[in-house]
Amino acid sequence: SIVMLKRSISSLGALWNRELILGMAGIPAPSGRYGVGCVDLMHQIPGDEKGGLLVRLFYPYSSRTESGNYQYAKWLPHERYVKAYTDMATIPGGYLSSSKSDVDTNDPEAMSKLFSMITTTVMAAKMPALYGAGIVSKVAVQAVTAPPTPPLLPVIVYSHGLAGMRTINAGICCDLASRGYVVAAVEHRDQSAFASHRRVLKLGSDSSNPQYQDDWLDLTLAGLTEESFHFRHGQVLQRADDVRKSLDLLQLLNDGAEIRNMMEGYFDFQQFKGRMDMAAAAVIGHSFGGATTIQTLSEDSRFKCGIALDCWMLPVHRDLCVSGTQQPLLFINSQRHVLHRVKNLESMLKMAKPPDETGVSRCQILTLMGTHHFNQTDLPFVLPDWVWAKFRSRLDPTVAHTLNMEICHDFLKRYLLQDPAYRKAVPNLDGVKPHSEHILFGAHFGAKSKL
Repeated sequence: SIVMLKRSISSLGALWNRELILGMAGIPAPSGRYGVGCVDLMHQIPGDEKGGLLVRLFYPYSSRTESGNYQYAKWLPHERYVKAYTDMATIPGGYLSSSKSDVDTNDPEAMSKLFSMITTTVMAAKMPALYGAGIVSKVAVQAVTAPPTPPLLPVIVYSHGLAGMRTINAGICCDLASRGYVVAAVEHRDQSAFASHRRVLKLGSDSSNPQYQDDWLDLTLAGLTEESFHFRHGQVLQRADDVRKSLDLLQLLNDGAEIRNMMEGYFDFQQFKGRMDMAAAAVIGHSFGGATTIQTLSEDSRFKCGIALDCWMLPVHRDLCVSGTQQPLLFINSQRHVLHRVKNLESMLKMAKPPDETGVSRCQILTLMGTHHFNQTDLPFVLPDWVWAKFRSRLDPTVAHTLNMEICHDFLKRYLLQDPAYRKAVPNLDGVKPHSEHILFGAHFGAKSKL
């Protein structure tokens, strides 16, 4: 019944909040009515030699799932990622290069202690998603949707930023799944991830009974300036291909195709058969993932809209900045971006469109004031505060996350779910009052702003 479903949802939220209080994780609890399940899927694509397409699927989980049979997923799936994070501390602009940090990145003993401390912290961090739980039933979806809404789940492909990976935006992905979306968070193979997990056939193993072993693609350090455009543009083309293949994979799951997961462990992927609304697909990405979002929209009309979170515009070809995308696009910026601020924003402004007679723009720019580039990741919630002395934001990270998600949900309701109530201007998306005091409706250029 609806009453029992609401009680189940309430109990889940209470359980997760209790674990937050106990310090088991710092990622905010999802805002939606559903609990969240997740599972890793590495799919071998014919002819692909990069170790398989790797995504983490986030989805609303079944109210009939016994939560005691499952564990909350670790934020970092493998210790190898921790080493990559620690290595990043030593590069120029790394998160320990601040004068406020007393860690000597050239001291092997200090770095060993640092590695141990960060390992202890982040390997204990978990996300508000039960690993391997079953997908929500059709009956449960119908119970909380207004007829004649069909019990199909819209889909989103999520693209991480430079030096990210598939779980670095778990807070965003979990919140989306709690609202009824199936989210495929892809781990890119272009060596823009700080580490990318892949599996390759063991020597002597054959395709009839494949045996895999772990292998890793490491981050390629390259320039962040205009001189590196051709390299970065090549990467964004590959990233867009990853996103399209991720949507293809969701289509295979929806069709009930046989899927061989190269990752260890059993999961029944047949439960996704016929459950997704493949006509309602969106792409969202952070930083380099924002550029990936723009590139994907320009290449694949299956995606109905996109959200670029604090987008890094350098990899986007200038012709695309001028022509824009056919699909609606939303930029949600932080006040403090880490990469060449002025030129980045000028490229965005070329794409922005003025509002129509109803006050609605199909390509708009919003800025969350008091925030830093990393506020749209999980890092403020899972790493020790002293690590982030250089990047600490004025706006509380939980407040920033909540506001970011409210804007995302409003945009998706308008363009993906086609909610009639969002055809007209709404406060936090379009600037009509009352809207949050933390939102600047336009691009922020230091003391000046441009709408």
